[in-house]
Amino acid sequence: MHSQPNNSEPVWVYPFNFAPTEDYSDYQRDERGVPQVYYPHLRRWVYNPITIAQFGLTQLSRYAMNQEQEAATAARTMAGWFVENLEDWKNGIGAWVYRFDLPFYGPTAPWISAMAQGQGISLLLRVHQLFPHAAFEAASHRAVQAFYHDLKTGGVARTFPDGHAAFEEYTTTAPSLVLNGMLFALLGLHDYASHFADRTAAQCFAQGLAGVKANLWRYDTGYWNFYDLHRSRRLTSPDYIRIHVQLLRLFAQITQDDFFAQIAQRWETYLHSKVCRAHYVAVKCVEKVRLFFRDYSAT
Repeated sequence: MHSQPNNSEPVWVYPFNFAPTEDYSDYQRDERGVPQVYYPHLRRWVYNPITIAQFGLTQLSRYAMNQEQEAATAARTMAGWFVENLEDWKNGIGAWVYRFDLPFYGPTAPWISAMAQGQGISLLLRVHQLFPHAAFEAASHRAVQAFYHDLKTGGVARTFPDGHAAFEEYTTTAPSLVLNGMLFALLGLHDYASHFADRTAAQCFAQGLAGVKANLWRYDTGYWNFYDLHRSRRLTSPDYIRIHVQLLRLFAQITQDDFFAQIAQRWETYLHSKVCRAHYVAVKCVEKVRLFFRDYSAT
């Protein structure tokens, strides 16, 4: 499929390791074992496609490591959920539609996510390597269409402030441009382009990654990372810097472009610098007060 960080791993193993930041212990499971997320503002458990995709991708890694059949079965079950829950959206797009609102960024139901589309595609095509099924590929064909349409026409594409291509995790009117969500979305687009040798997807991936490359400086404070480019200007958590670093190193390997590795190295130094951490804590305290008194909700 595409380059892996460890050449001894099977091609169907997802190259990102979720284990350091996610163990799925906070989620309840339905009768098939599909995780559900509890949102306090909803006061109920709901299906979040991103959580389900990441759980399925983690099960693939678990199966590769321990040959646990239960893990392989769970991954196939999650892929089945994505086939069953793909909806007709707009302009021929097949989407995993969010039918609940989120309070901070402000997406109101129904809405779709580039991260969900990308990770759903990654799960479907990687499970297909283990359990070939035409429905997995067919669903990915419909889902990838979201990357070819901008937000106005029902897709997930928009632009950075400089005009470069970008993909939105939260498809709201006001840009948020969440970095990790965009990078995970691009991994799914790359999986699709590689799996089908698809030129359109490959070109879309290249444009999206060029957009990231040209705009990574916007997420760099000189001592820490911004989580996104939302007008609230929130610093990210240490865990999300680790996620950014792991993803950038992965893209350095995929593209053989040292630029991504160099940025990853610089951002990792922030985590190990006492000065940077002290600066982060001070600014984060001020940020929390600012967020308490000012409403930054997007629409």
